[in-house]
Amino acid sequence: MSPLSYAPLRADADDMSTLLPPETLTASTVAAAAVGVGHHLFKVEGYSRLKPMHGDTGSYIESGEFTAGGHTWKVLCYLNGCVEGGAGFISLCVNRTGGGGAGVVHAEEEFELLRPHGAAAEWPPSYGQRGLAAPFDVGQTWGFPKFIAAKDLEGSRFLKDDGFSVRCTVTVVEERGAVEEDVTVEDMDRVGVVCACEDEDEACGFKHERPAQTLWEVMARFSRSFCGEASS
Repeated sequence: MSPLSYAPLRADADDMSTLLPPETLTASTVAAAAVGVGHHLFKVEGYSRLKPMHGDTGSYIESGEFTAGGHTWKVLCYLNGCVEGGAGFISLCVNRTGGGGAGVVHAEEEFELLRPHGAAAEWPPSYGQRGLAAPFDVGQTWGFPKFIAAKDLEGSRFLKDDGFSVRCTVTVVEERGAVEEDVTVEDMDRVGVVCACEDEDEACGFKHERPAQTLWEVMARFSRSFCGEASS
């Protein structure tokens, strides 16, 4: 990592051009990275028959297993809600079934109702919701308790020939530890420090300025601005 030096103004000095000893600025980044993505197409056929069979809140139908990020998953579809107060809604959730070892993994889940074959091209191709990264232990479930109201699904063109299709996308994410990196002049600008190189140094594209942070600096900057305008 290559640090850059800067010299802040001394706020309590009589001579406002007095500089403190040089200091340094370093930078590091912590990131959340996607390490695996899995897509699964889940089709429900015979909706009108399945609905009374799973009419109790919490009763669900499930997809086959699929893989994302080295772990296995299933889609759980609740035709009358997955939680108390969710009756009358279709709930869509992801369940981590195992694979990839024990321990918690973080993943984002996304569901989309897909346009049936033969639907008009100008018709919206999908309806969906996407969640933030959530912790999944083996057997744990996350999703959308009120993905869509059952009456809205039944009155839409997503339901065709007594069936509908859902695309599920699971993105497994991991936290990448702090990585040291070179400091750029843009970084210095963001944290409000002034470059210590000479103003005449054309190699530094920085403005050699930073937001005024003390009363003395505000006054000094105002004076420089005023004098500059008067002499121009």
